[in-house]
Amino acid sequence: MHGKTRTARRLGVLLAAMLALHGAQAAAQASARFSYHWAVDHESAVMSKKYAEEVNRRGAGKIRIDSFPGGQLYTIRQILPALSAGSVELGGVVTHNQFPSVERDWNVVQFPNVFESIEHQRRFFAETPEGSALRARILKKTGLVHLAYVPTGPYVTFSVKSDMSTVASMKGLKARTLAPAERAGFVARGASVVSLSTEEIYTALQSGMIDTLTTVPTAAKAFSWFDFLKYAQLPAAVYTDAAVMANGKWFAALPKEVQSLLLEVGADISREATESTYRSNDQALKEFAARGGRITALKGAQLEEFLRLDREKTEPEMAKGVSPEIYAALRRYIGRK
Repeated sequence: MHGKTRTARRLGVLLAAMLALHGAQAAAQASARFSYHWAVDHESAVMSKKYAEEVNRRGAGKIRIDSFPGGQLYTIRQILPALSAGSVELGGVVTHNQFPSVERDWNVVQFPNVFESIEHQRRFFAETPEGSALRARILKKTGLVHLAYVPTGPYVTFSVKSDMSTVASMKGLKARTLAPAERAGFVARGASVVSLSTEEIYTALQSGMIDTLTTVPTAAKAFSWFDFLKYAQLPAAVYTDAAVMANGKWFAALPKEVQSLLLEVGADISREATESTYRSNDQALKEFAARGGRITALKGAQLEEFLRLDREKTEPEMAKGVSPEIYAALRRYIGRK
């Protein structure tokens, strides 16, 4: 009995050690909830999910990310303050529409026909002193860390009622906006404006509250807005970027190897997402056309009418919403005097 007691005690000690080791390993594994508002078929959602899956694969046992798409945790308007407050660890942030609430100068991304691509726009914030300082201020104010780009892509104007082939054809339309800076262009075209969050758009189109909006084609497809939209206007005048962001305090508390992993996966996803966003949006437009949607591709005098309107009315109005310094930097960057 004495030998059996010793054996039992040894087994008990071994079991306790194993449980303690398992507990230590579990405690060492970081966890994060990743909230984004995009529907699961949206290009940015696909890339966000891929980011989480790749981090989980490469960081097995060190970090685990659980994704919550479709606004399950926070909507597009809620995620930035939730991230800053630490209510969630990771979030998909549409910088295009959300950063202006932190620094109004970020509204330069809404100026029509100034940037040639998403990459051209990013370089303004990376290579110009004014742009890079602006970006740094926003990240400091919000307490966020940039992990990856998951761009939504080129903005296309869609409508239920008008082919939008001329400025006059847009008068009287009821347009949706998200960011205040989006109002100027629609107002210049004679449209009325309704401010709506993403999750409100389907019902608003269904009820006739709005009949026009500017969005990326992949969003119009993913959220089933193609059920109502009949017309699209090209070319894109604005390029919308988005990012995977982390709460800065949560990120700083992670082991260095986990921080490096999050950034390394982010660099890989950023390249893939940026390359694929153009293809995905082109494909969504083809599907729109296949459903009977009509695409007006402005060119020549048609296009010049809209460009002149934006130079003479939209841009001067939008310039009131940014500092003279950032507007001057933008004009230098694109070669305007």
